[in-house]
Amino acid sequence: MIKITRMEKELKHFVGVDISKLTFDVALLKPVGNKEGAIAHHQFKQTAAGFAEMKEWLQKQGVLLDDETLFCMEFTGIYNAPLVNYLSKEKALVWVEMAVRIKKSEGFSRSGNDKTDAIKIARYAFRYQENKQLWTPTDDSLSQIRHLIAQRDRIVDAISALTVPVNELKEVGCLMEAKQMESLQKVAIKKLDESKENIEAAILKLVNKDSNLSSKVDRVTTIKGIGAVTAIAFLVYTNGFTSFDTAKELACYCGVVPFVSKQSGTSVKSKARVSAFANKKLKRLLHLCALSAKQHDKDLKAYYERKVAEGKNKMSVINAIRNKLVLRMFAILRDERDFVENYVRKSA
Repeated sequence: MIKITRMEKELKHFVGVDISKLTFDVALLKPVGNKEGAIAHHQFKQTAAGFAEMKEWLQKQGVLLDDETLFCMEFTGIYNAPLVNYLSKEKALVWVEMAVRIKKSEGFSRSGNDKTDAIKIARYAFRYQENKQLWTPTDDSLSQIRHLIAQRDRIVDAISALTVPVNELKEVGCLMEAKQMESLQKVAIKKLDESKENIEAAILKLVNKDSNLSSKVDRVTTIKGIGAVTAIAFLVYTNGFTSFDTAKELACYCGVVPFVSKQSGTSVKSKARVSAFANKKLKRLLHLCALSAKQHDKDLKAYYERKVAEGKNKMSVINAIRNKLVLRMFAILRDERDFVENYVRKSA
């Protein structure tokens, strides 16, 4: 994947930001040569006045919001949007990184607070500055889409919360009670369905406004089994498919590549498991895609039937199909092409 950079000067300052609902903590790291150097810390309110105070505090430290200063923070949804927008207007360099990468870079930690988390992020930015991906206008569109997807998921959960009890009553033969509940909540479910459709239309509108995003969705949906909802979700959670350098990294993030089992002596044994940091939403979507693909993709259907006939566990085979779908997505976006069955990649 292509990493987006626009650095012209050598970075001299690294600002780690840990954001919560009402406040945000800032850790300023000034490296000395190749070493981290001193770190200053301050907490500010999550307001316009707080952003201005941060700028003034940094200036007193001899730090400007220019191309020599890199701001780094975890993606925290709606909480980091105001600060990101402020820094973008100030033409600052902003790196919004996946929380899982920052957490894994520090190894195991016994405890922490907002101050120590900001310091960890500043250190992460310094150590991995060559891997930075700077915030762009496209990222702003993805952020909007993410919020809409989250709201759509809430509506889907609400519909499920209303309909599941009714279906359960039907299953146990309480038809009269089920009919009454259906009648009482009919209007509410209709309104929720309308809201879901409106949100989906708004998501598609945002995607279609950006030719880069829409072309990626179009490419991904040429893979049998993968629809627009899954393609857009992958766009959002992988920052436009730019957050991973290899297909294996992406597959691990989706939770479809189990780590090897552990065994030591006669008493320590464990099964192969996926990472606890896996994105469970993408994994669920991939499961539905795999079920569809094994029905409509002749190669994957033949693969599934062959492996099951060999005695393989059905869920293990479905997981292998999920992995194959991830590999296909990565490959067509890397090669900038639509999916073609039995495609042979041209040698360099």
